[in-house]
Amino acid sequence: MRRLLVAAVISVAGMTAAVPATVSAQAAGPCVTLEYIALLVRADSALAGVPPQPPAALVAITQAEDIAPSSSAELGPIIALLTTSPPEVTTSRQRIEVLVTTLALPGGSACNVDSRAAENALRQVYSSSVFADLDQNQPPSLLERIGAALNWLLSHLFGLLGSGGSILLGLLVLGAIAALVIYRLRGVVGGRRALGPGEPATAGDDPEREWQLALRAAQRGDYREAIRRAFRSALLDVADHRAHLDRAWTTREMLATLSADAELLAVVAPAAGSFDRAWYGRAPVGSDDWEVARARCEAVRRVSRRVTGARQA
Repeated sequence: MRRLLVAAVISVAGMTAAVPATVSAQAAGPCVTLEYIALLVRADSALAGVPPQPPAALVAITQAEDIAPSSSAELGPIIALLTTSPPEVTTSRQRIEVLVTTLALPGGSACNVDSRAAENALRQVYSSSVFADLDQNQPPSLLERIGAALNWLLSHLFGLLGSGGSILLGLLVLGAIAALVIYRLRGVVGGRRALGPGEPATAGDDPEREWQLALRAAQRGDYREAIRRAFRSALLDVADHRAHLDRAWTTREMLATLSADAELLAVVAPAAGSFDRAWYGRAPVGSDDWEVARARCEAVRRVSRRVTGARQA
């Protein structure tokens, strides 16, 4: 039934709106990504008009779904909102803006006929350890495995050695474990210092102040510091409005914690990637990197605040 309604609305839009009703296969072929983003922008512009044009926006969203069928999970709810009576314009625009901001490309991006290299690079990103096994339980740590082995050993030796012998053996094993832990911690700390400086300690928990510091750093050309401050501001907004975050967590642990909130995870993951590349990478950080990171961090701040507002309402 919904498909019939969509077809009817598209037919009306084809007669009344200025938006083309079809997208040529030649345009969508080698330029799927750029065409997909352009259709989202076209839909947003149609809804931002005075008066809004939901039929024209529906045409663009449906065309975007046709050239990228894998995006139906994101575009399906928008199509449902635009086919209600009356169409839900505000919520549709919010969802479209989140998608456009998340998919923002660096300045100067162009269409390449041969996209195999880019596709291979994207597969490597999603197969990296940062995104691996987000829905799986974390394997037991070294200390947990050692503790389980120690418990098994003591339970089996207690009957053979008696209480006194078992206590003495336990103390010896604990001493060996403590020495091993100290040795490993010294190696980890030394390795981090050898690789480069870690993130400096930062006082305060005001996301707006961090955002202003990020803008000032970008104005003076310190884009690496600007990206760090912008990402910190975004995480403070998430912690204030949406989810508990621990500063000691790694990027993987943070993404695993947010995996239950698909909408929030969709904007936090790209922002975390920009921060990791800028702060821990060895490549120079330029103005293009800052603009991409800024857009992604703004999306995190907007989504975290909007979700909270919807819950309070």
